Amino acid sequence: MDEPMRAGLAEAYAAIEADERVRVAIIRGSEDGSFCSGGSIDGYLETNAFGPEGSGPPKIPRPYPSRKPYIAAITGYALGGGFSLAISCDLRIAGRHAQMGPTGLRLGAVQGAQTISRLTRLIGASRALGILLLSQRVGAEEAERIGLVHAVAEEGAVFETALSWAGAIARFDPWAVQKTKQLVYEAQHLPLAEAVAWEDEVAAEGYRRPEALAGFLAFKTRRRQGP
Repeated sequence: MDEPMRAGLAEAYAAIEADERVRVAIIRGSEDGSFCSGGSIDGYLETNAFGPEGSGPPKIPRPYPSRKPYIAAITGYALGGGFSLAISCDLRIAGRHAQMGPTGLRLGAVQGAQTISRLTRLIGASRALGILLLSQRVGAEEAERIGLVHAVAEEGAVFETALSWAGAIARFDPWAVQKTKQLVYEAQHLPLAEAVAWEDEVAAEGYRRPEALAGFLAFKTRRRQGP
């Protein structure tokens, strides 16, 4: 994770958000390598990140709050900043031999990079503390068990699985996908009554859209026609 990569991510996010033909995005590492093995220490040294007057760690661009879903296709290592990037995506598919986790405490630093906040929200405070305080590397099977990734695939099928997920989402109405994602991220912080009221309001708005009527009528037609 160096400056060219950070700049490339920011540029890609902007292009994806502006292109209405793009419904879903996938982030992956090089075809035969790791997702991302962490930040560039040489880059940190060059930018004077350390010391009393240090600038601190450079910011890693994140897809949030993009209205479009992002999928992390994780192979090899997703460590440190790479781990942070992976858990900032909406869905995660991991190769069977993937390893992921924070590296901050191993290097004498707080992990940061939004890792603590995001990890706690994903898997709960108790499990997050175990991974963070022990600076654990989590294997793919364990990551799936605790809800850190959504599925595990053989190494050669990770990207293909991510593509199949993206294809499924891309067939849905973009407005409905956007609102579903927004409700998941933002309504969870509201009191239950407020969250339910907002969800009801969004659902009612969706039913007033022509896309919903078309979808229900198409389903009714298919059911009449049979398999």
